[in-house]
Amino acid sequence: MYHVKNIAPKKMKSAFQNRFLKVNKSVILTTTIEPVICALESYFEAEGKVANVTSGLRDAASQLSIIRGYLAKKGMDKKYPEAITCGLNNKIQFETKIVHAWQLGWSALLNVGIIINPPIDAICLMDYFGADGLNRKGKVIKASEHFNGTCFDIGGGVDGINGDAVSEQKIVQKALDDKCPGLVSIVLERNNNCVHCHCQKCGEQ
Repeated sequence: MYHVKNIAPKKMKSAFQNRFLKVNKSVILTTTIEPVICALESYFEAEGKVANVTSGLRDAASQLSIIRGYLAKKGMDKKYPEAITCGLNNKIQFETKIVHAWQLGWSALLNVGIIINPPIDAICLMDYFGADGLNRKGKVIKASEHFNGTCFDIGGGVDGINGDAVSEQKIVQKALDDKCPGLVSIVLERNNNCVHCHCQKCGEQ
């Protein structure tokens, strides 16, 4: 169980008011990521670029829902039906192992290049080569850091964005180079069509 205590209070200036780096209504903001999203607004405005924050704080159930969305989008839901209908803690037998019912479908996403963390720490059951060239098959992949409320995605998500996320990456990289308060690092996730932004509370750097 993940306990996040830094959900953004309603009284603070809302990133939902952004006109350029817009925040999808479904996104849950925290006091760690919202100031960064507000700060990035001016960078997107300067470039005349409109983009969307598609994900913020998540829990295990919403992470599983995202996995299911990717399986459906890739036409893999029929091959891994148990991942679509199972409960979070349901188990099945795979070869000689007892695994989570969603684990094989999630591993299949990694295998085809859709990089997404599991809803619960889990072993990858298929070949999955990271950016360092190492195969993570048989290795434990940690649950999403979105559960901690310290990161958000621009673009990407099951709904996607037009084109690719390279232009968004360049804008956020400029903010990172300018030492935008609270912004720690970014990763361009090409197959997920998003820029993943990792943050920490202002003053903790």
